[in-house]
Amino acid sequence: MKRTIKTILLLVVLVWIVVFLVGRIRWPISLDQGWSSPVRVTDTEDADAGGGFLYKSRDTMLLLKEHYDWSAKSSTYSIMIRHNDPSNSWTQLPLSGITGRYVFYCPDLGQATDKLTFEQNFITNNQVIMSATFVRLNGDREVQIEPVRKWTADKKSLFGETGSNVQLKYGPFFGIGVLNDSDIYLPYSVRGETQRGKIIYDDEGPFNNGVFHSTDYGATWQMNRISADCDGGEPTMCKTKDYYYYFASKNSGFTLGFSRKPVAGGSWDEPKLLTKTSANWRGGGFLAEGDTVHACWLDSRLEKNRLDIGLIPAPHLFAKLGNCAVAYCQRKDSDSTWHKDIILSKGLRLSYWASMSVEGNKIVVAWDGWESRSSYDIYYATSKDGGKTWTRPLKVTDRAKDDITSERPQVALQNGVIHLFYAQGKWNRHEQASNQGGWPVYYQQRPFPD
Repeated sequence: MKRTIKTILLLVVLVWIVVFLVGRIRWPISLDQGWSSPVRVTDTEDADAGGGFLYKSRDTMLLLKEHYDWSAKSSTYSIMIRHNDPSNSWTQLPLSGITGRYVFYCPDLGQATDKLTFEQNFITNNQVIMSATFVRLNGDREVQIEPVRKWTADKKSLFGETGSNVQLKYGPFFGIGVLNDSDIYLPYSVRGETQRGKIIYDDEGPFNNGVFHSTDYGATWQMNRISADCDGGEPTMCKTKDYYYYFASKNSGFTLGFSRKPVAGGSWDEPKLLTKTSANWRGGGFLAEGDTVHACWLDSRLEKNRLDIGLIPAPHLFAKLGNCAVAYCQRKDSDSTWHKDIILSKGLRLSYWASMSVEGNKIVVAWDGWESRSSYDIYYATSKDGGKTWTRPLKVTDRAKDDITSERPQVALQNGVIHLFYAQGKWNRHEQASNQGGWPVYYQQRPFPD
């Protein structure tokens, strides 16, 4: 009897070991052969800036590009325009007068007017001075830069009555907003600092996160504060059929919250929690299509302290490996809550910089990541039923094995075709990112998979 019990216990242990080891196996992700050959788009690109900002507007796609002169240490900018025609050709138009401080924030595109807005700000004498420049696209041959519009906000209007020990410090950090002809919503996050004696507490705030709203094309603005409990990070917005949605960091800053208000009027809801496992690193997106909002973010639920001998030099035997995942969920205007989220990047040790595009019930998400301790490749997954089910991730590039990194993808789905931009080069691991030199940007496309 004792031998039988020992045998059973041994079998249970062996089965547990097998299950554990199988769970640790990472099966290689297949390379998708359906993509067009890579086309080099630009020859000069900041290695740490990625493929630019990609937009789609009706039958047109726009790529906002930085061209960095490493000898002069200065940048110029251009817009590349591509109409949806058989030639697949791109036209490049310079943006004279647009500086890096404007492009640092993600410009917004007005779908109805083909108009971009660039925002910037600076703090002086406890006032925030903000400005916006609007760029109108006249076909594919000309861009018209309109006069700068400025507005100010002082410490009292941002934080209310405070003592002299509270100072404006950071912001406003702008995120992706909503342009609807002359109606403009611009999400922001502002942070102050509090001094007690000789110690400055910049993690205590005060904070102000919300939306600047203009109904007259930026001539006048109203400030709608949504939350004040933490640094909102880089807030972003989108608009469904019936609601405006606002997304920002919540509570500790490593959770993701949201608020919404009816398009027909009314005030913003009290912020609610979307996920507790946001990685709080840039990547992902929030898009609206009809009555549905789609949310994609970098997720930290797999981010654990773990023993990883051989990958992390001693004495740091226990460390966080930065193994983010790409998560997705959605919600219809009529839903009472969000649908259950799903991890799209299963099989990868690490994922970064996700980019999403939606067209009807078709969704594509692209990101960079690695399967082992190596350079990055570009991966993607698709859904053809509005995000209910997803394909397994597939690989677009296959250069990591050659120690070539492909990173920071920008993806757009238009008329059933997936368009993809990404930067590619080889890291000099002994140099900082700012000293890497220029990396080229590449373009590939493929039909949306059946």
